Amino acid sequence: MSEHHPSPERPYPLDHEGRIARLEGIVEQIDVRLGRIETKIDATRAELDGKIDTNRESLEAKIDATRESLETKIDRLYRWVVPLQITTILAIAGLAFKAFSG
Repeated sequence: MSEHHPSPERPYPLDHEGRIARLEGIVEQIDVRLGRIETKIDATRAELDGKIDTNRESLEAKIDATRESLETKIDRLYRWVVPLQITTILAIAGLAFKAFSG
């Protein structure tokens, strides 16, 4: 049988009730620490959600601005291409009329 020698921190070995009380204290400390960790996680999650929302709004604004810019450019190009197509069709029709009429 091994002999228990008292340690300097505990001058006498703990009995069964003392061990249970010590373990209950440890469990309570763990519970408090886990509560703090959960609180920090919740705060971090809320902060990240806020940043994500801000970045999403910024990105959506940039996408909308780019879309409007592209629509403006397409409208400008369309207004430039349509008269060119009409002129080309009229020139081809005129050449065809001249070739077949004459």
